Amino acid sequence: MNILLAAMAMDIGGAETHIVGLANELKRIGYKPVVVSSGGIYVEELKKQGIKHYNAPLNKKDIKSILKSIRILKSVIDKEKIQIIHAHGRIPALNGKILSSVKGIPFMTTAHAKFTVSLLYKYTSFWGKEVISISEDIKNHLIKEFSVKPERITIIPNGIDTDKFNPNLKDMNLKSELNLNEDTLKIVYVSRISGPLAELVKLVIEAVKEAYKELNNIEIIIAGDGDRFEEVCRVAEKVNKEFDKNLIHMLGKRTDIPEILSIGDLAISVSRSALEAMACEKPVILAGGEGYMGLLTEDNMEAAISNNFTGRTSNDNITVEKLKNEILTVLKFGSKERAIELGQLGREIVTEKFSVKKMTEKTVEIYKRLLKRSVEK
Repeated sequence: MNILLAAMAMDIGGAETHIVGLANELKRIGYKPVVVSSGGIYVEELKKQGIKHYNAPLNKKDIKSILKSIRILKSVIDKEKIQIIHAHGRIPALNGKILSSVKGIPFMTTAHAKFTVSLLYKYTSFWGKEVISISEDIKNHLIKEFSVKPERITIIPNGIDTDKFNPNLKDMNLKSELNLNEDTLKIVYVSRISGPLAELVKLVIEAVKEAYKELNNIEIIIAGDGDRFEEVCRVAEKVNKEFDKNLIHMLGKRTDIPEILSIGDLAISVSRSALEAMACEKPVILAGGEGYMGLLTEDNMEAAISNNFTGRTSNDNITVEKLKNEILTVLKFGSKERAIELGQLGREIVTEKFSVKKMTEKTVEIYKRLLKRSVEK
């Protein structure tokens, strides 16, 4: 089976990492995935795995870009003998719907987040015969706001490669490369640094700064890039100068996230990044652009699962004081044994419910269903 995975881009992000994992697993079990996107840091990883990638401006919605994308996609469909179009994102879905109609190829989508609701978007959003939602709350959003029929939606959570993200990883000399202190407790934060998320990163930096006043053997490693990266770097530099210490390490865009997580004692993250940290047996503070749930424990795990570890359904507001206290709970006041327990709990949850193997198996079932319907017509 030849599957076209259409995405806006292949840069740092939950949807993009999901696509890399899906493509790799599809290839491993004998299928032929082909990725089309506007490019990004993960293109090289796809190529290393022998997965073809074609560039198209699927991140742009102007008419010229849409027409160019359609031409490129049509060429890829013909050249690679594509049998299924699987779109990830609203613009790729628009292109996919058009080509599905022209070429008579089954078309489906995955909804990775809650989409903006307006009359224009409502009537220019296309979902396909089958829709994958990564969480229950997104499924409800599609039904309520876009009138997608419930029977067309299958919930398949993000899949994490538990071989790639595991607690036995070595740091590959990262501590030396990043000039980290061997004796410090390390916090890892992975996220885009753009738009409102940049404000969250600043809040995290402020919370770490306040925690450092009570626990001066901590450092934070921030991996991610975006249009406000330089702005946040200036904030980090100011804090480092204030304490005359490299308290905050701004790494920028990285693909070695498993190794970065491996050197952490605590992760602050959401969504896929939270799941990756959990797979590495790190205790996680759930804090992101859509919500805040604090330290993940047995008490709030089910609620976190229901909103795909985004905190969307939580009414708790993040503050510097709350985040500081959570950091100290894990790294100062809490016992090492408790941190180990929480890390093991996270790994168990990911292995049981969020492995890339199970995600791919369920996705392939939908591909087969679509192809069967297409043949029966």
